[in-house]
Amino acid sequence: MLKFKLLYLAGFFILCSFSTQAQLKYPTLIRSSLEDEIVILSVDKPVYFPGDTVRLTVQRHDSTASVVVVTPILIIEGTTLKSIEHNVYSATIPLACAPGLYRVRLKVLDAQGRRFVYETDCVVDVEEYQIIEQISNYVHIEPEAGSKDIESAVTLDREQIQNLRVIFMRDSIHVGMGPQFVTIRTAVQLRNGAIAQTFERRVLTFRSDKDPNRDRAMLLQYRTAYGAYAAIRSEEFTQVRIHVDSLPDWSIIKINIEPDYTIKIGGYDRANSYTRYFRVRGPKIEIGFSLGIPKVFFDSQANDSLNYGNLSAMIRFYLVNGVSGNRFPVNLGIGTFGVNSPVDVNVGRGGFALSTFLDVAEITRLLGIDFVKKITAGLEVAGFIPIKKRARILFDIQVALAL
Repeated sequence: MLKFKLLYLAGFFILCSFSTQAQLKYPTLIRSSLEDEIVILSVDKPVYFPGDTVRLTVQRHDSTASVVVVTPILIIEGTTLKSIEHNVYSATIPLACAPGLYRVRLKVLDAQGRRFVYETDCVVDVEEYQIIEQISNYVHIEPEAGSKDIESAVTLDREQIQNLRVIFMRDSIHVGMGPQFVTIRTAVQLRNGAIAQTFERRVLTFRSDKDPNRDRAMLLQYRTAYGAYAAIRSEEFTQVRIHVDSLPDWSIIKINIEPDYTIKIGGYDRANSYTRYFRVRGPKIEIGFSLGIPKVFFDSQANDSLNYGNLSAMIRFYLVNGVSGNRFPVNLGIGTFGVNSPVDVNVGRGGFALSTFLDVAEITRLLGIDFVKKITAGLEVAGFIPIKKRARILFDIQVALAL
């Protein structure tokens, strides 16, 4: 008898596999104390999306069996299968339903009034639309929004930079969009244009249904389904802190946020991104060293001749704009002048100078014309004190390497 039943069940499996109908069929053997029965459950589509309607058919093989009532149960929270005609049931998948395989159970009432619940192989496969939302619709940076342009980057203190965080305005994600997979890239750019460090975080967020327990349950399912996001903490689908290891004075912090296209299918939309710039506030007076090549074209003591060398080595003091971080084009310097090496000061050749330098190269940078960052060029007025010679005022043109 048991062998016959197993062969009978196998036969139904074979018939289901060769069925030309769109339905997916799942035979289930119902065992009772009097007589066994095979019940076939069928769903109308292989894959469903949130908001879709499931149509489930119950086919009973033996109408004389001892089982009186067979009722299917779909194991999706907030979903109830309702009878729409004889042995046909339907239910709408909630829009907030997480992706996964949801099993259908059978609630059975036999002729003796006993109730049983049977597990079946029938599943409803729920997938996500995975529509990519516009980043600017739901992303914001706090406590300062930042600037869209690097030239007008918002200047913040170090403490403010350390408190930067990306906020996901989850209510602004449209209904039915599914989870949003996001890549947050942070780069620290030095004043000379070099990239000091970069960081990358991959996180996900999704529209909230105002239930923290539901949010956590959905997050756990997403973390299981997408291994790359397993390390995300529950609070990070609401906000993500921006962490950087070091913050050099007047460096630029670039925060770029875009969809994580490694997990999406489709084209790359470069327009769908969110980029903001911040500047790290530094001191208003900076000290540097420059090694220059001056060319004297006026000497107030020309009758007291000197054999000027080709080098100038100066410690320079720069006044910095407290908002833009740009150096004022005029700076002061003190050091050696007219030498063949920074320390080669001899009678009749080099000496010491106190200079005021107009940096033309810095002016061009303010106008958006940027040359090599460490090169300065301009006009200099220097009070020059040579060894055993008369002090004098010099006017010269100088090209220098600023260190």
